[in-house]
Amino acid sequence: MNQPKIVVGINGSMASQAALRWAAAEGALRGARVEAVYAWEWTGGLHAHYAPIASRTSREDEHGRALDVAGQAVAELGERHVEPVVVEGPPAQVLLRATEGADLLVLGAHEAESEPYPVLNPVVSACLLRARCPVVVVLPGMEHDRRPGMLAGSRS
Repeated sequence: MNQPKIVVGINGSMASQAALRWAAAEGALRGARVEAVYAWEWTGGLHAHYAPIASRTSREDEHGRALDVAGQAVAELGERHVEPVVVEGPPAQVLLRATEGADLLVLGAHEAESEPYPVLNPVVSACLLRARCPVVVVLPGMEHDRRPGMLAGSRS
């Protein structure tokens, strides 16, 4: 029997940190491996031809920074069943590809002070519409909770 797989999108934001903590707790309950997926895109081709060369970064440098961000997020979590995965490409496409064969996708969303509902960015929206597995959207401050009647979590 295959081990369950949970995919969580990370990007260094507080919302993604909350999603990572929630996914790790859910993974521990399910005996699942958790892939913390960090999507990155090289910005080197976006510089104007007159921009100073010293300000440009190489693809390798940007990939190295992505590895550092993902690795640090997972290391700070301290969970052995969570592994960082760094993939180059548009975030929604990367996450949707990562969900093939996954049991769950976990994403973070921000709360807007002026709005009564969370702000769903285009990546979250695309994943909600196209993921081939259930999607949980976690808000900062939401903690994992398995009390009866709780679908995803509770606010702390």
